[in-house]
Amino acid sequence: MNSSASTLSAVQKRPYIVVLVLAVLVNIAGIGIKYFTDDPSLYSVLARNMAQSNNFTDLIYHGKDWLDKPHFPFWIAALSFKLFGINTIAYKLPALLFFLMSVVYTYKLARKFYDQQTALIAILILLTAQHALMSNTDVRAEPYIMGLLMGAVYHFYKVKERFGLADILLASLFTACAVMTKGIYLLIPVGSAIIGDYLFKKDIKGLFHWKWLLAFVLVAIFTLPEIYTLYIQFDLHPEKVVFGKTGISGIHWFLWDSQFGRFNNNSFIKNTHGSIFFFLHTLLWAFAPWMLLFYYALVRHIGKMIKGIKLPEYMTISGSVVMLLIFSVSKFQLPFYTNILFPFFAIITAGFVREVFSSGKNKFFTIAQYGIAGLLIIAVIALNFIFAPERLTVFLPLCILLAGITFYIYKNTASTPQALFLLTCCVSLWVNAYLMGVVYPTLLTFKGDLHAAEYINQHHPNEEVIAAFNVPNAFEFYTHQPVTFMSIDEAAKHNYALILINDDQKAALQNNNTPFQLIKAFNNYPNENMTLPFIIKAKRLSTLNHFFLVRLGSTAK
Repeated sequence: MNSSASTLSAVQKRPYIVVLVLAVLVNIAGIGIKYFTDDPSLYSVLARNMAQSNNFTDLIYHGKDWLDKPHFPFWIAALSFKLFGINTIAYKLPALLFFLMSVVYTYKLARKFYDQQTALIAILILLTAQHALMSNTDVRAEPYIMGLLMGAVYHFYKVKERFGLADILLASLFTACAVMTKGIYLLIPVGSAIIGDYLFKKDIKGLFHWKWLLAFVLVAIFTLPEIYTLYIQFDLHPEKVVFGKTGISGIHWFLWDSQFGRFNNNSFIKNTHGSIFFFLHTLLWAFAPWMLLFYYALVRHIGKMIKGIKLPEYMTISGSVVMLLIFSVSKFQLPFYTNILFPFFAIITAGFVREVFSSGKNKFFTIAQYGIAGLLIIAVIALNFIFAPERLTVFLPLCILLAGITFYIYKNTASTPQALFLLTCCVSLWVNAYLMGVVYPTLLTFKGDLHAAEYINQHHPNEEVIAAFNVPNAFEFYTHQPVTFMSIDEAAKHNYALILINDDQKAALQNNNTPFQLIKAFNNYPNENMTLPFIIKAKRLSTLNHFFLVRLGSTAK
């Protein structure tokens, strides 16, 4: 298989395009779903502060300097807020565009080495990987990194082939923006992808070409905005208290502590646990329904390299495996970290899937994908009847849609392996359509912070609002007026202000015989991940706590 192989005919391509359109639609379908985890809420609050203050230098949280992530995604989100207003869609839109950028560059990179069908397979795998779909609803920094990383690798490879000013400028800019999104560790997957391709193709001399020195200089230049903002906010002000200390250098934090300090677990933020096997088992669901194929393809890929069989490219394996090993030995391990490697995983897996299509059969492929597709369907059916049996008006149309697209695929696809591949894509999309149509909306009905914000906006739009404890950031983001955070004792000094308290604070007020007027109570599910008792509708109420909107004092205003 190489890029000069014949392309698919219009008829052969049509089922792929149909599934591709469905995949894009499902990936963007969650753009309006409100936040049900805290990180997107936090990032939105930071970007909103930046947009409203027109201060694009300082990251401020609750009136204090904030040092935990670089600026790039906040700059982009703040600009989006200025263009489209302060809302959920404006926050998610730029990240979705960067994710789609990763899809485009995954196709372009795969197309340089493989045929058109392999490239289409790769982007369908990327668009239907479980955690990629989830991350386009629950948006953090990863969609930005995926687009920037793949753009950088693609253009740097073009520079490797033949020097071009536009390519080296784009590659360096994308790399710098990735660094300004998550830290300089992102030089590792970019560098290891290109360096690995040189090494495995035994072109050591090419590594020392002057163009790579120029690229390094350009990346450093394009990263200067981040250095400047950190210098202005922190290094010029050693008196500022950050992480409970003074004399904190923002530049040092960015160049070391923001990621390498975490990897070494000697930074200001530490983690006390971690397993070298964390991502190996996490990827079983995060890269579902393709993880078994990926592991199989990866082992075959490495086996060919050991045997000295020449491969079309080595960027995907060197770019992904090196970073995956670093993630695994780090003590900081979160499931979404490996999302940035999914484009590499997708191309590696696509190569194996394309070989299956050529051979016409593969027992492992058939058993794995029919098994996974069947288990996903059974799991969603079971979930619907224990989680939200009343949502049959959403569930049944989704089932009919899946049956219809399955019939279309098997009728219009040239071979059974191709049909099975496209069916697996559709089952993954069906699962996530169910999550967006049933699970996430149901979960949001039990997010008391959101409902408290909506109630205040509707019934008390012009009053002072106080949160007497550290409520989820979604409350602050969705409340239209500013929210002040203070202790309950400090809040008591604000006569008749609206005060949001929790169960413990309400009990304390009652035990102390402190008079207050209860305005509204809100059921609240306090966790980000759904526990089994919450999933089972009959037990759900036992998992809830409460928020209370009150006024202190015995009489209303």
